[in-house]
Amino acid sequence: MDLSRIGQFDKLVGKIFSANKIERILLINPPDIDKTSFNFPSAHRGRNMNYSPYGLGLLSSQLDSIKVENKILNLNHQILSEAARCGEEGDFNFASITQANIDEAITGLNPDLIAITCMFSQTHQSLVDVISQVKWRFGGPIAIGGVHVTGAMSDPATKSKFLYDVKGVNFIFLNEAEVSFREFVKYINSVGDKESLSQFVALNEDSFIEFKNRSTPNGDDLNTIPNHKKMESGELAKVGKIGGFFSLLPKEARLSTVLSNRGCRAQCTFCSVRNFNGVGVRRRTVASVIDELKILKFEHGINHVMWLDDDFLYNKREALTLFNEMVKQNLNITWDNTNGVIAASCTAELMNAAADAGCIGLTIGMESGNRDVLRKIRKPGTVENFLRAAEVLNKIQQINARVFLMIGFPHETFSQIKDTIDVSLAMDLDWYNVTILQPLPNTTIFDQMLSDGLIGDIEFSEMGYNSGTHGKKTNKSGTSVDPLSIDFQDAFRDKKPEDIPDKKELDNIWAYMNYHLNFKKLFLEKRRPKLLQQYKYIRNIAELVAPNNAFAIYFASFLHNQLNKNVDNKLLQQFINASENNSYWKKRCQEFGLDEAHIRLQKYPNETSLRI
Repeated sequence: MDLSRIGQFDKLVGKIFSANKIERILLINPPDIDKTSFNFPSAHRGRNMNYSPYGLGLLSSQLDSIKVENKILNLNHQILSEAARCGEEGDFNFASITQANIDEAITGLNPDLIAITCMFSQTHQSLVDVISQVKWRFGGPIAIGGVHVTGAMSDPATKSKFLYDVKGVNFIFLNEAEVSFREFVKYINSVGDKESLSQFVALNEDSFIEFKNRSTPNGDDLNTIPNHKKMESGELAKVGKIGGFFSLLPKEARLSTVLSNRGCRAQCTFCSVRNFNGVGVRRRTVASVIDELKILKFEHGINHVMWLDDDFLYNKREALTLFNEMVKQNLNITWDNTNGVIAASCTAELMNAAADAGCIGLTIGMESGNRDVLRKIRKPGTVENFLRAAEVLNKIQQINARVFLMIGFPHETFSQIKDTIDVSLAMDLDWYNVTILQPLPNTTIFDQMLSDGLIGDIEFSEMGYNSGTHGKKTNKSGTSVDPLSIDFQDAFRDKKPEDIPDKKELDNIWAYMNYHLNFKKLFLEKRRPKLLQQYKYIRNIAELVAPNNAFAIYFASFLHNQLNKNVDNKLLQQFINASENNSYWKKRCQEFGLDEAHIRLQKYPNETSLRI
């Protein structure tokens, strides 16, 4: 240990903490998005994501273990709660809501330290705004941490800009920080060892003191259960959504999240998991995971969980033990894996056990169907693995099986993207989540693209916007041009196979893939369990996600008819309004032969081929 660095740190601590003691800590989760990009109509409909602040829950449990009083202020939940309550957007003031909640929490707790997390790059501006609001009300020290913070600080291309944006914070914690944060607090309180100070930066106007050694959670620390009471885990799904399969559940379902292991065996160049969590996978004991599920079930009324794991099925034996124990304990909890699983793990034995244990949905991380692209992005999967996994999942109708696809990799050609489409059609799974690559800091592909001059000015808040509630394809009002309404019919026509699509062409391909891989093939679906799954999912799109998406409305009508043999007049009128009152949608529906007469007369096209 560098004694001069410790001396500098002690001097800084004496300057920042007047009493040289931390007795109370306020933990803050910012809104997912800042006020300028917040989509009130979407939030009012209950469409926005409202995940548990799981990392802060772990910090809270660690602070409880050393008898330090703490409170979690989940500003994302507070914003969504107010949006749900307000009848009109004019009655909703984003900044006033966050400031009032911050003021109330500070007054009630009188904290010695405030710690703010930031998970997503798109939350960057929200983080900056919250720091500013905290500083306006609180004169004490501020710490920040989280995945985005770690990525921005770890990449030389983004570090200086990030430090400029968060000017005024005193401590920056990196990677999984619950152990390092606990030891930091213990040291300030004179009950810790200087040798345990790790993975954070202390700074003020003239100091930058860095502790680079890692304190990766293992053993008892890894098995720590987050403080779900302070996280308000039972309340979150009332005003927002959790995971990608919520539409398959009853409206009264109560959802939460659980993390059973950390890390991923893969080394995908576009992913930051390996850099954040370290090499390999660390798994909690099955007993500790079951204990957490029991807490969620019996203390918070949770009946569905989304696994947060990035490699949930890493250890087949442990996964089978967990599934069998869930059945043995009669927990009666359903679950999904929205984050994605590796195709090679989707064996018949494991998938059948997952279904028995309550799995209703999972997503395979495929990204590309081209062998050269898979090799370049270091994807731990082959076309053969993807097809074998699909064969297994197509036999288990209970599980809604989806696939992650990504386009726009550096130097990826039209022909290579066409390979992805062909493999997807051969897999014939339930839904394909298509995104356009948005490189994130602290990833190999980000550095490669930066070196190749493929990345211009860095704007944190623009990252991660290709899809989802806050996606730039989603019009803020929820009533304007939908990404599927663009002219994508000729996305591949007259294109040279070896050419590389530009940004506009990628948008067209995105829409083309969504229509052909997801909507058009519904004409061929005859299995009732699958019809019901798809109906619930697409009805959710038509009602909550994109109420003016004529494709979603049309196919929701079609699926309703397949299931009930009658006409849903509400959907019929919704389709007429969407297709007649919007010139974009009117043209798209004409091009693809989607007519309100099909819905009204219950006579739909009989597609016999999905060849593109």
